[in-house]
Amino acid sequence: MKLLVLAPSRRSRGDAIIAADLARSLPRSRFQVAFAAAPEVLSQLHDLGMPTLPLTGATPADNLAILDQIVAGFKPDCLVAADAFELEHTTKWSGLAMGMLRERYGRPVASLDRLGWQAAGYKADIYGGGAGQLSELTFPPLLDDCDVLIRPCPPHRAEPGPAGVVVAPLGLSGLRDGGRTSESARADHASGKEAETTLPLLGGRPPRTPDQPVVFLSNSAWEYRNRTRSLAVAELIDALPRLIHSHLAALGRRLRVVHVGARQWRFPLADQIDYRHFSKLPYQMFHEKLAAADLFVTTNVLSVTLAQAVLSGVPALVLENHQTLGASELPGWVGAAAPLLRSAYPFRVAPLGWHDFLEPLLAGNPYADCFASAGILDRQAVLSAVNGLLDDEPGRSQLKERQQGFRDALAGLPPVGEALAAAVPR
Repeated sequence: MKLLVLAPSRRSRGDAIIAADLARSLPRSRFQVAFAAAPEVLSQLHDLGMPTLPLTGATPADNLAILDQIVAGFKPDCLVAADAFELEHTTKWSGLAMGMLRERYGRPVASLDRLGWQAAGYKADIYGGGAGQLSELTFPPLLDDCDVLIRPCPPHRAEPGPAGVVVAPLGLSGLRDGGRTSESARADHASGKEAETTLPLLGGRPPRTPDQPVVFLSNSAWEYRNRTRSLAVAELIDALPRLIHSHLAALGRRLRVVHVGARQWRFPLADQIDYRHFSKLPYQMFHEKLAAADLFVTTNVLSVTLAQAVLSGVPALVLENHQTLGASELPGWVGAAAPLLRSAYPFRVAPLGWHDFLEPLLAGNPYADCFASAGILDRQAVLSAVNGLLDDEPGRSQLKERQQGFRDALAGLPPVGEALAAAVPR
């Protein structure tokens, strides 16, 4: 079976990485996978060994012509959108749209569905909504017309889906040979040994250094973009790194902070924090640095790096906000750390919001037990969580047991190749 994955998004590389992870799990004896992607993600897909042709046309018509040539030459059995909504967002420059794929190419159409759009009714709450501003967006039901939906796990539950839905267990553990479907490979994935085998490539996992734990942070470029031109969102984007730094500084201990992201911290740092910034890293090195960290911290519960941390056995903390607070209700330390933040609104994915939107996906989901969560404005809760994840060995062991249980459930899922071959119409 031949699959052509469409990953034209210029904003987020996470969807393309997850699609590549899926491709690498398929047996090469039965599947051929190729990518047509935005130039911005080309290098990462090549790092992952994915044959990829970039959509480099100057106009939408040019890009459609490129895709026409790819389809004519490759002759895929199915077109797979790395993310239907991101694909639709690129129409003005790529010419691609979900509605035209089947009509133009006469092939089954599939899409990855990381978020559980149908369960949420295609409605997403927006950060800062209310008080006369739009508080919710309704998206077109793009997934309803797909022949196949592919739901990555995590964040979806580790259980088989209904007809037409393939639940795909993720590896996300660095470079590995495609088609790892043998029982020994599946056992390695479940036990976490698969992640361990990549560590010697960069010198092995360093021993823990309690006197200077390593905290890993990562940000995608879209996390710095204010799509709605909202003042509240602008305040949050400015505040988030300052709030995280303030929490880490309040621990009063030496830390090494490894930060991979488009924007370096450009404010005074506490003396006890050794801050190391990388604008980007090769995928393999990125994973190795994450796997060697003592703690991963994020403000995005859907972060691909969070999934990597969980699957690699790295303790992780998700910072979120569940309440609306005005200027007079914000804690005093917030004003000192982030003076531009005048109000705060609920979010699970900063700076988008998506607090209520993700409730159906996360409620009762064992994946949510594989990391700690704390309110970003609750100093005591954050410090307690960080100290516990760094120093409480019984607590760390219990977290690792839950992570192991989740990996066991992943290993128990039907092989994704079999599920996908059965789901795609012929």
